Amino acid sequence: MKTLVFIQIRDDKIEENTLGILNKIKTSISGAKIIGALLGKDLKDEWIQELGLHGVQQVVTVDLPDLEFYLSATYSKTMMEIINQVNPKFVVAAGTVYGEDLIPRLAVKNASSCAQRIVDFTIEGDSLHFHTPVRDDQAMKITQVVGDIIFATSRPGAFFVDENPSGATPEIMSISVAFNDADKLVKHIEIKKAERTVNLKDAKVIVAAGRGVAGKENFQIIRELADLLGGQIGATRACTDVHWIEETYEIGQTGQSVSPDLYIAAGISGAPQHMSGVKAKTLIVINTDEGAPIINYADYAIIGDMHTILPILKEKLK
Repeated sequence: MKTLVFIQIRDDKIEENTLGILNKIKTSISGAKIIGALLGKDLKDEWIQELGLHGVQQVVTVDLPDLEFYLSATYSKTMMEIINQVNPKFVVAAGTVYGEDLIPRLAVKNASSCAQRIVDFTIEGDSLHFHTPVRDDQAMKITQVVGDIIFATSRPGAFFVDENPSGATPEIMSISVAFNDADKLVKHIEIKKAERTVNLKDAKVIVAAGRGVAGKENFQIIRELADLLGGQIGATRACTDVHWIEETYEIGQTGQSVSPDLYIAAGISGAPQHMSGVKAKTLIVINTDEGAPIINYADYAIIGDMHTILPILKEKLK
């Protein structure tokens, strides 16, 4: 299956969710030809080499001043040209602000539909089946997109990145696209970055607390444990709503989505609104309630009071 992946660059690096998609494709679609669409201005050779390591066999580059910043008209026109030239069966992107804007536009232009914010896909015969959480993540919807070209976006954090990629140098195909005045009706003025002091998205270890922490002062043990593990702290909305901790630490549907290697959840019940933002390689739960919903997600569960367990864990780690 010839698959075209829209490659997104963030902070001068290939965006992590894009690398996660590449890993999912190469491990799930046997014999897939993976093509990366790399658009922008002053594209770097190191990005192309990294894409090759992560399984991309061909990189289609479009290096133009008009593509320095994402704009719907110029990027969708460029992607349409790439689609026409490489003739993919499957077109996919990470469901960032840009991916969620671009891929549905391409689906409409190709008289198709788009599966959005998927967390998994499976192969049945010659068909792709997309898995999308619904009803606050309490159920899973499985859909099949009908059309000559299949379009999809992934939920951020849905797929893990291959930590030890071993691909080869990809073939490079450079193309050019001409833009007219109609393509430039919307112009880039400036980018203003929000001041965010906490970035949990890239954290490899997170120690998070829920209502069971029972007070602002009790976050100190959470911080100490996170520091010992070289990680970050997080919290549920129940904690931020009562101002036990700043909103920037909130994880879940109304906070940040995270995909750490290790997630320690202390005093968290496991409401769907929180768990929708958590995809960890290893989830350790500490809770007094052995019937808490979060136990169903756990790799390891310690049934007990977090205020007793965490100090013991801290001393053992020391």
